[in-house]
Amino acid sequence: MNTKIINPAIISNITNLRSRVSKLYIPKTKAMLPLFEVLSNSIHAIFEKKEIDHNFEGKIEINLVRVGAIETLKETENNDKYPIKSIEVIDNGIGLNDENFISFKEFDSEKKAKIGGKGIGRLVCLKLFSKLVVKSIYQEGDEFYVRNFEYKRTSKEGFDKYQNELTNKTSSKTTVLLDGFEEEYQKKAPKDILEIARQIITHFQLYFIEKIIPEIRITNQNGEEINLTNLFNTEFESEILDDTFVIGGYEFKVYITKSYNSLSHKILYCAHERTVKDEGLSKYIEDLRYMIKENDSILGYHYQVFVLSKFLDERVNEERTNFHFSEDDNEDNDTDEITLANIRRNTLNKVEELLSVFLSKTRKEKVEQYIPIIQREFPNYSSVIEFNREKVEKIPAGLTSKELDIKLYEIESEWKIEVKKDAIKLLDEKKDITSLVDYNVLYDKFWSEFNEVGKTDLARYVIHRRSVIDLLEKLIKWDSNQEFYNEDILHSLFFPIKEEKGTVVHEKQNLWLLDERLTFNSLLASDKTFKQITELESKSGDRMDLIIRQEEIFDKATLFSEDKFPYESFTIVEFKRPYRNDYVFGDPKKDPVRQVRKYINEIIDKKIKKDGRSIEASKSSPFYCYIVADITSSLEYILREEMFNKMPDGIGYFRFYTSDELPYKAYVEVIPFKKVIKNAKERNKILFDKLNIT
Repeated sequence: MNTKIINPAIISNITNLRSRVSKLYIPKTKAMLPLFEVLSNSIHAIFEKKEIDHNFEGKIEINLVRVGAIETLKETENNDKYPIKSIEVIDNGIGLNDENFISFKEFDSEKKAKIGGKGIGRLVCLKLFSKLVVKSIYQEGDEFYVRNFEYKRTSKEGFDKYQNELTNKTSSKTTVLLDGFEEEYQKKAPKDILEIARQIITHFQLYFIEKIIPEIRITNQNGEEINLTNLFNTEFESEILDDTFVIGGYEFKVYITKSYNSLSHKILYCAHERTVKDEGLSKYIEDLRYMIKENDSILGYHYQVFVLSKFLDERVNEERTNFHFSEDDNEDNDTDEITLANIRRNTLNKVEELLSVFLSKTRKEKVEQYIPIIQREFPNYSSVIEFNREKVEKIPAGLTSKELDIKLYEIESEWKIEVKKDAIKLLDEKKDITSLVDYNVLYDKFWSEFNEVGKTDLARYVIHRRSVIDLLEKLIKWDSNQEFYNEDILHSLFFPIKEEKGTVVHEKQNLWLLDERLTFNSLLASDKTFKQITELESKSGDRMDLIIRQEEIFDKATLFSEDKFPYESFTIVEFKRPYRNDYVFGDPKKDPVRQVRKYINEIIDKKIKKDGRSIEASKSSPFYCYIVADITSSLEYILREEMFNKMPDGIGYFRFYTSDELPYKAYVEVIPFKKVIKNAKERNKILFDKLNIT
């Protein structure tokens, strides 16, 4: 054989090799990246040869060399338990001819750039392996040559043992040995031949999908072999879906495949038919969180969504681990600017479309599982489900009742805002409508949804009332120590302690338990003396009226009136501790009837002022007084002395005081807590029945 004389420049001009390798960052999870780089070169070599001979059939062999005695590995049934030491890749492509060798030795070579290469594949190999051993048979003109060399970071120019000479071989063939797996990466590398085969398919899946991949076989030292095309057809090819979208003039193609061995559903962003970056799909589509099984099959699969575009080809980084363009996590930024968020959003839209049958079925089944819980615990969300089905279907599966409540509340809140906007739009458009017919058309479009929003609010309020009644029943019972539950809580259930109505939202007071009209009365305060209330001025130190008077912890009275001036009527509410039995007839502190009458006299005598003016009350001003107290023997004695009458149902007492006998008219009712509960249930029964929460 004759040694070929070539230009020395072909193997020189290598600078800063060690420095570039040391600066290169490859994550430990990318331990197969050198194999992918070598395979990529083999695939490109086969493509190049096929351009010359269209009938050419390319083939690639991958041989896994493991740690252990060769004879032992040949005879061992399971090679997969042994770590990988080296990987040999053999292809029958065009070979490392002079042109390709020049491209190989150059960083950022022009030839590689045209086919998506970055010219640093060999640096990636040297980062994870101690050396590359290369033997390439190639054709130049009518003759064949063999080029041999070792490429390693420890030699001055990278090349070692270089030879290039004529050969009597008559076909091209290149063998690359990735030798000496660095331990830190070897530990993280897969050992299972099937897993390695799957990773190769995943990395080059677009070649497989587009049927342009050459035949690739991977072999263990015991002869175990996997044909990657067969594996792709078996595990990956089934029901491949595809579609396209356009952003900023660039077309993006989406492929969806099934993988029976991937651990999750993923979006895989690709450059030059190779995976560069991936994201979990479940973060964006809740119903793609778990493995999918069909027809009670033992095997399950995950969807793999591949995204490719010339835009991604142009912006992949040198290491092929990411892209050079904006992330822009604002998913609502719906513009033509090409960002990862915008690509992701369009991809997810295509996923929703392509997997619509599966997702619709999954979401319907999920909602059907939630329906009994909603009917039982959250009937107020019935309209939310009816009018926001698409959003409800996208909530996660397996939520607890509390989590489900929060998710439905979020959807309801968004819905209310949308309906409110529609209402404003309706009013604005009404100005431009000249006929009743036109207005009715516009109105009918809006009204049904607006009405349903109102129903959800009403349902929520009815459920709130049911809960309040249940809580009141619990609070008036004795605990294990023969004491009542927290009395502040019991009082605050009716009206918050130490609050004035101006600071209390409607939902925080539950005076409807006593009388529905009290819900709309004003001039309220609780647990304050007259002179402490911002709305009133008084010299009295007694606690009552617009107050809820507090003697110890629980004895409280309150005065309410309608929001008019002069005030046409007044309502006083006095609370007594449940089962209290130390009342004394005529005692100013222990006789609740006398206390209420004293409050009335203070108002009649104009001792109470609001905004600097006395509260006006005449003999004709009626006073409605409620004493909420359990009828114990000491209280019953006072009621007999005051000539109170029993209620028709025998629970509670009442009396009218007329202006003929006293300087005022008053109706006083003494109601035990159990009657408050009974009356509240009866008044709200029809609403509770409608929502099935009796």
